[in-house]
Amino acid sequence: MRNQLLTGYILHQKPYGESRSLVYLFSEESGVVHGIGKKNLPLFVPIQFFGNGKNSLKTFSQSQILQNHIILTGQSLYAGMYLNEILQKLLPVEEPFAEIWQAYQQCLANMATLFVKPAQSPHDMTRLKWHLRRFENVLFEQLGYGFDFAKDALGDLIALSQRYQYQLQQGFMPVLPLDKPDIALTGEQLLTWYQCLQDETSFNQMMQQDFDLAKQLVNSISAMHRHLMDNLLNYQTLQSRELWQQLTQYQ
Repeated sequence: MRNQLLTGYILHQKPYGESRSLVYLFSEESGVVHGIGKKNLPLFVPIQFFGNGKNSLKTFSQSQILQNHIILTGQSLYAGMYLNEILQKLLPVEEPFAEIWQAYQQCLANMATLFVKPAQSPHDMTRLKWHLRRFENVLFEQLGYGFDFAKDALGDLIALSQRYQYQLQQGFMPVLPLDKPDIALTGEQLLTWYQCLQDETSFNQMMQQDFDLAKQLVNSISAMHRHLMDNLLNYQTLQSRELWQQLTQYQ
């Protein structure tokens, strides 16, 4: 990399000497890039750098903040930290992911509208989970672990009344009547979720017409996503998740 212009978001940074930081950058041009740059750069704001270096650790210079950073408050702040941590852990280095880049920007913008006083809504937590699950769906697809909502793991069409359990690298496996898995969703839930992913209007209508149903669906999908995410992370501890859980306990 020689004097390459990079536009990116800081995923993580830690001190490197007295005036510099080791920076984990998620860039539009090259995906995740590691480098040495200016100290105390803001999170959740696009920043431009010039990247130089032949080794895996680049030098970032001439940093420029492109816009006022998005303000994430309350639960959204911890959700933003969660996004940064999973990208840092899951994405390969110096490989661009245009779809994930776009989904990340959109997710940050959506989360910034939540938990804003005095207009905070009691539905904000469900909407926050919805935005996170939409982002994760793009992430899973780009990493080769996308969900097949048309057919189950046996090659049969998803049936509305059938219960399914997601199995890594196989898909949605039908659950036998006497089985009681920890996480199972009906075919109707899976197809409703797929429709919501294709058209956000469907989810917004569900939130307005039957909030309890929307909340139940989001919570069920969240459990399934966590199972897949934990597998991809090889069950590594997420610091952002632990901090988030501590916040929830003391509220």
